[in-house]
Amino acid sequence: MFDILLEKQDKIIFRVFQYLQIKNPCPLKEIASHLGLSLKSLKRYIFIWQQNESNVSMGISFYIKGPKITAIYSPEDANLFLSSLLARSFSFQILVKIIENPFCTFKKLEDEFYLSKATMQRRMQKMKPLLSSYDLTVSFTSAPTLKGNELQIRYFFLLVSLLYDPPFTYSKQTLYERYKEVQQYRTSQGFLLSKAVFTPITKYYPIPFQINDTSLLFLWKQFSGIENIWLRPSLTSGLDFALHAHTALNELKLISLSQKLHRLHSLCDLYSGSFLLTYNPFFFVKDTKRLTQSFTKLLPNYRQILTTHPELPYFYEKLLQYESSSKNSSQIIAED
Repeated sequence: MFDILLEKQDKIIFRVFQYLQIKNPCPLKEIASHLGLSLKSLKRYIFIWQQNESNVSMGISFYIKGPKITAIYSPEDANLFLSSLLARSFSFQILVKIIENPFCTFKKLEDEFYLSKATMQRRMQKMKPLLSSYDLTVSFTSAPTLKGNELQIRYFFLLVSLLYDPPFTYSKQTLYERYKEVQQYRTSQGFLLSKAVFTPITKYYPIPFQINDTSLLFLWKQFSGIENIWLRPSLTSGLDFALHAHTALNELKLISLSQKLHRLHSLCDLYSGSFLLTYNPFFFVKDTKRLTQSFTKLLPNYRQILTTHPELPYFYEKLLQYESSSKNSSQIIAED
């Protein structure tokens, strides 16, 4: 979803790269067809990318031989590719400024980025679909500029932070510490939850305590995996039944996977918007259909969760691959 903020050239190259992650090498005509481009246009975009010296440092290159194209990259460069491209996107830079300074004005952004009023307005329009998916809006008619539920703003802030400043390694602790930094930043700006203590309405994991700034950090210890989420036996037995029926993992891996999925579903039940930093639209999920069908029958509110988070089957597929091979190949908000 964040790739909609990329500049046109970079967005096309990123989509080419995503397709080649699934099928590498691949016929140029096949990629051009999926992207809705002519073969001539696709070759021109690739040529421009290859000739730009500033792209060398990203570690992503393409080799065309006859009718086929091959992507050449390391796993490390692949994981950082979206962040590297977003770093030179004016739209993403403006978004970061708005998050960092929730009281900034339209005029101040115009001056800082040396953009005309019309160009700034186009950039703001470009952000709307992304913000809308997280139930957020931007408006300069009243402060703060970024508007929405404080829980959602902090969650979105976390994802932007992970893209803007990716950690060297993803782990339970680094995810929690990054969220803690986000919360401290928001509270330092005066956006406190302690002034309006409440309990969000969740059906998958009914949060057993009122939410304020202190308890929210404990909740994120659960979401990040530092603390376990304790759920009703009927819920855990339902998920375990589905995993035993539709996966071939051993018992120890099933226990680990079960807790990860409970954390994932609980997070999705509370927050709107994708938890994946990158989502490959060309990735065809085939091995998790029975799993999602079982979850729909056995887990509370799962149909609604799947509707608001259609990326879940993609995550299941990658997580099952990880558990089967013990090698993580997907960039997500935490390795767990």
